[in-house]
Amino acid sequence: MDAEIFWNKVKAILSEQGKNQEWLCEQTGIVIGTLRNWIYYKRLPNLDDGTRIIESFGMTMEQFKVYPDVVSENVINIPVYEQAFSAGRGQELPDTADIIDYVALPAQLKKYRENMCASYVRGDSMEPTLFDNDIILYDNFGYDGTDGIYAINYRGAAFVKRLQRDKDCVHILSDNPKYKEMTEGEESQDFRVIGKVRYVMHKVQG
Repeated sequence: MDAEIFWNKVKAILSEQGKNQEWLCEQTGIVIGTLRNWIYYKRLPNLDDGTRIIESFGMTMEQFKVYPDVVSENVINIPVYEQAFSAGRGQELPDTADIIDYVALPAQLKKYRENMCASYVRGDSMEPTLFDNDIILYDNFGYDGTDGIYAINYRGAAFVKRLQRDKDCVHILSDNPKYKEMTEGEESQDFRVIGKVRYVMHKVQG
């Protein structure tokens, strides 16, 4: 089988099952960097690794071979960016961020299809709502006028936090009580709301 077709099938099945590349690596024992290199350089895995990948989907080789290599029109994939949002003490915001994965957009969010992004969560400040290595799906509309969990740029770092607006400031809150509240003035140049978190994909705890 051609490598590009193989990986198109793998990405389509991951999206259909609501899984990601990190999940696949956990199931197969393949190093995430190795998997991404195979996909990027369009290289086939060896027979043992290929079999483990297919079996992790609960499929036989015959089922995989007949699986279409073109994603269904009903499945909308959105990119997962390498930039992570900190549920902790901040993640540096790079000038650019590479796409490292794709996830299927839940049906109820299809109206946002042109304005949705996805990134990983790092840290524990939003537990028990968000956990380290969860994937957040967030829009790029900025603040929508209601309190909630948002992806933000705060003093040059990326955070995912709960926001509560007051008459002249914004309360930047963590769900984990170990972390102190932060506040910022409405007109602050150090604070920018990227968009509201619309969906969370929790990592399966092993």
